Amino acid sequence: LSSVTSDGTLLITAFGGVIGVGKSVLSGTFTALTIIVLTLYFITSLPQATELGLKLVPASRRPRVAALTEAIIARVGAFVGSQILVSFFASVFMTVLALILGLPSPVAIGIIIFICGLVPLIGHFIGAGIYTIIALTQSVTIGIAAFIGYVVYVQVENYILTPKIMKRTLAVPGAVTIISAMIGTSLLGLVGGLLAVPVAASIILILEEVVFPRAEKS
Repeated sequence: LSSVTSDGTLLITAFGGVIGVGKSVLSGTFTALTIIVLTLYFITSLPQATELGLKLVPASRRPRVAALTEAIIARVGAFVGSQILVSFFASVFMTVLALILGLPSPVAIGIIIFICGLVPLIGHFIGAGIYTIIALTQSVTIGIAAFIGYVVYVQVENYILTPKIMKRTLAVPGAVTIISAMIGTSLLGLVGGLLAVPVAASIILILEEVVFPRAEKS
C-alpha cells in the first residue's frame, strides 16, 4: 500500500510539474505574440509619431534633429531585420534537427521557433521548452537529444552568430550587444531585453554625431 501511495504521489508531482511548465510556455508564447503585434503596430504608426514629434522642435534645429531621428530609426529597423535573420537561422536549424529526430510537424515547429526567436534572450527559453516537450512525446532519449541540440545552437547563436550580425548591421560591438541585452532584461524584464540593443545603438549614434564632434571643437 505504501508503495502504491508513493508511486501515486510521485505521479501527481510529475504531472503537476509538466502542467507548470506547460503554463509557463503558453504564457511566454502569448507574451511573445503580443509583443510582435504591438511592434508591428508601432512600426506602422511611426511616421506620424515622428512628424508630430518634430513639430515640437524649434525650426532652427529641426533639420538636424530630423536627420538624427531618421538615423536612429534606420538603426532600429536594422535591429529588427537582424532579429528576423537570426530567427530564420534558428528556425532552419531546429527544423532540420526535428526532421533528423523524427518529430511530428517539423515545419510547424520551425515556425514556432522563428516566432520565439524574435524575442531577445528569453525567446529561446520558451522555444526550448516547447521543442523539448514535443520531443519528449516521442521518447525520453529523443527529448534529451532535442534539448542538447537546442542548447548547442543557442550557444553558437549567442556567441558567434548574433554578435557578428549585430556588429555588421548596427555598428554595435558584440560585447555591447550582449551586455546591453543583459542589463535591459535585468532592469525591465522582457521589454528591457527588446529595447536594450536599439537603445545602445541609438546612444552610440548620438555620441558619434553630437557628443564627440562637440568635444573635439571645444
